[in-house]
Amino acid sequence: MIWNKLECIKYINTLKDDAIVEVKQKQKKSIRSLAQNRYFWGYVVDIIADFHWLTPIATYEMIKNLFKVTTFTDISTKEFSFVMETIIELWKKEYWVRIPLPHDSWMDKSLYESLGF
Repeated sequence: MIWNKLECIKYINTLKDDAIVEVKQKQKKSIRSLAQNRYFWGYVVDIIADFHWLTPIATYEMIKNLFKVTTFTDISTKEFSFVMETIIELWKKEYWVRIPLPHDSWMDKSLYESLGF
């Protein structure tokens, strides 16, 4: 995979004249921030782990299974917000567990500034 225009042009110049080239442009994803990661592991995973008497890793595995994914590492900030909102609502309705939103008054204000809620 070629990441920038200049590399692409250099590569195309090395091809034979009868070569067929397909170009696909993608938007770069805005991946999860460190603040979002701290919120996920420091609040969401910890609260769920405490409630279910699980380790944080076992809780993470349970959440991954819930969403049928192998990792959350490369999700965008928008996808992260959807996952967090879904988890918060599910645990509130099914278990009566309140997971605080990043903007709750007792939380560290620097956490929610880049969370995307």
